[in-house]
Amino acid sequence: MKARKVWTFWIIPILIVALLLAPWVWWEVKPDTRLQVTILDKTVPNTTYREHKGLVWLLNQQKYTKTNGQRYDYTTDYYGFFPGSNDQYKVTGLPQDMRNTDMIYVADTYGVEKAQYLQANNGASVGTADGDLSQGMLYGGLDTSDVQRIRSGVTEQGVKTLIAEFNSLATPTTASVRNQIYPLLGVEWTGWTGRYFADLARGGEVPDFLTGDGSDPNRWPYTGPGIVLMHEDGRVVVLQEGKQIGDQGVQTTLTTQGKALIGFDAKVRYNYWFDIMKPAERTEILANYDLGLTADGKQKLQEAGITDTFPAVIRQQHATYTSYYFAGDYADHDQYPFWRRYEGWDTVKRWFTLDRPGSEDAFYWHLYVPMMKGILAQTAATERR
Repeated sequence: MKARKVWTFWIIPILIVALLLAPWVWWEVKPDTRLQVTILDKTVPNTTYREHKGLVWLLNQQKYTKTNGQRYDYTTDYYGFFPGSNDQYKVTGLPQDMRNTDMIYVADTYGVEKAQYLQANNGASVGTADGDLSQGMLYGGLDTSDVQRIRSGVTEQGVKTLIAEFNSLATPTTASVRNQIYPLLGVEWTGWTGRYFADLARGGEVPDFLTGDGSDPNRWPYTGPGIVLMHEDGRVVVLQEGKQIGDQGVQTTLTTQGKALIGFDAKVRYNYWFDIMKPAERTEILANYDLGLTADGKQKLQEAGITDTFPAVIRQQHATYTSYYFAGDYADHDQYPFWRRYEGWDTVKRWFTLDRPGSEDAFYWHLYVPMMKGILAQTAATERR
């Protein structure tokens, strides 16, 4: 009888430990999948690597490895800007030979500003690099060489999937370079960029060039949550929550094609930078942005020439590859949890991450991760052309 009580006492803790260990064991025994992803990120002003870290976490959590069998490392496995210690850094361009590449992912090409890099390096002097350092940018913008190598990869060398996201086409990329890559992605930038702000007040996260130095209180009379839309020609449209938009911010809603890709429906707030794109003919819209506009908000957008809703994710089937454009900073994720070595952790995070105002985590777990899982799986299953 005593032995039975002892066994009963320990059975529950043993079962709990077994349940907790099972997903880890499952992940460890699951075979790797070889998938070569070429990442371009020119916006790495410091060693957080956040513009592509969310993508690399997912690649490792889903057990995708490079063609040499090694796991991805967000500090080295990309092309673009590499920050160093003190005043040192280096830049690397996309490879000419992409015959072993399955996917090209253009994470961010905005670049690195001189002042931003100096501040990150505690006021150190600027290191040497190609380009004119007399301007505000050390390095940045998509260039003709990038487009030529991307085009060669997807049309001649067997790359199966091309993905680009904000900011890959907006400033400082020139109009001539944009025109070269538009056909490869099936999109065209309208010139508008936007962002949801939890507080529009001066002195917060709203850029200083909009709010000024504070000497003119009428220049920026906004407070509270809202959306700021900025055109490359200098026009600005402000949509305040409760006046021009509802209380749900920027809602991302899936279309029928988007639901089919991820396997379920999802509607989640997107609370960061986005751009307004015009899709080309023969493209598919997988998700849209919905601002929940009031009558006043619709009028303000109409006067600016902006549609009530606009695409969040655009897909186009080309003769030799499939392209996707994410009209937002989707792979930007500052965390890199150990739980990547845990089967189903992404699903757990989706269940328990709340869709809150101002949060960027909810969009990552609720929409970006499941959508990228679908795209990665399709790419891995597609035969090279």
